[in-house]
Amino acid sequence: MKESYKYLVILLVGMALVLNSCKEDCPCTDDPTNPDCDNYDPCFGKTTVDTYFKVRSGDNGFPPPEEWCDLVACDTFNASSVRFDIPDGNPLNSSYEWQIGTEAETRKGNSFEVDFSDYLRLNGWETRIPISLTVRTPMNECLQSEDETVKTITRELFFTNERWNIYKQGKEMALFEGYYTSEPGKKAFLKIEYVRDGNFRGIDAPYGLTTGFPSIDTLMGNKDCPIDGCNNFIHRKIISLYPENCSNKKLAHYIKSTDIVFEGSNDHIYIKYFFTPPTGDFTVEFRGKRKQ
Repeated sequence: MKESYKYLVILLVGMALVLNSCKEDCPCTDDPTNPDCDNYDPCFGKTTVDTYFKVRSGDNGFPPPEEWCDLVACDTFNASSVRFDIPDGNPLNSSYEWQIGTEAETRKGNSFEVDFSDYLRLNGWETRIPISLTVRTPMNECLQSEDETVKTITRELFFTNERWNIYKQGKEMALFEGYYTSEPGKKAFLKIEYVRDGNFRGIDAPYGLTTGFPSIDTLMGNKDCPIDGCNNFIHRKIISLYPENCSNKKLAHYIKSTDIVFEGSNDHIYIKYFFTPPTGDFTVEFRGKRKQ
């Protein structure tokens, strides 16, 4: 019996060594971006030049954070300062020329910030400013045609003082009628309110309450739950920094982020909650129209 066990151990160790060796030495077969793979394609994803430049609210002269909260779902800004960045993935020898509105001279560079406050003071808000980017790329073996060597795109940025908010002016409660994407055929109501006075489950105000979730607890946020986030005209993202330290040990103890998007108007909303309880991550998504 002992002799059989010894041979079994030797066999298992040998198989492990063979598998590990194959993992290191056997050729890859299904990754066109990996030179070690049989189907490696040096031109994969490089046959065209991307002109869709990145824009977001500026940092007033400070360097951008390492990870942007890149939530500009359209080219609409409440801020006068805008940061521009080139598209990702183009050849390193590409050059970029920018025409910002009616500026007398074009700009060159991969990343910069523009303050439009003087223009907005003269022309007013609720206005559009055209931005053109020309990308020049020397012809190479991957590009499909000469047309790719010089490409230009123009987009209009819209500047507005208006903001879309969950609460109507003078109110601190909003009620939406709609549905959860997990049950699209079932009508649901989601109520979001900010409470300044009172007590909820032993926690004194102020706090936020969201009720109407399907089969889960009322969501409560309070001052003991530090948050971070970013937003633009139609999209707000709220990130819980240390949910494990929140005094509320119910569902808010496990919420990591909330995405709030207004879909076309101040009355149509899409909200996505992301939770990370010990039982496993899950999301709750709601779409609805304002009732109050």
